[in-house]
Amino acid sequence: MRKDKSIHDLRYRSLIEALANERKRLNISQSELADQIGLHQSDISKIELLERRLDVLEFTSMLEAFRVNENKSLSEIVASFLGLTSP
Repeated sequence: MRKDKSIHDLRYRSLIEALANERKRLNISQSELADQIGLHQSDISKIELLERRLDVLEFTSMLEAFRVNENKSLSEIVASFLGLTSP
């Protein structure tokens, strides 16, 4: 049985879109974010264009850079993605 790549899953695509929107809302460039989390600008671009998967440790670093604990909207998006919200 062939399983489609997770990078094409609607939930993943929605999460990446939300993270890209948050980066833009915070007025953080791809280069600035890359520097903060130890990647190259091209890596951030590829992640946002769905050409590269976001690693779980990169995801954690990105959430820290976006101060997820102080951001109710982003916290809710992440909790929903992780299945931590009530139906």
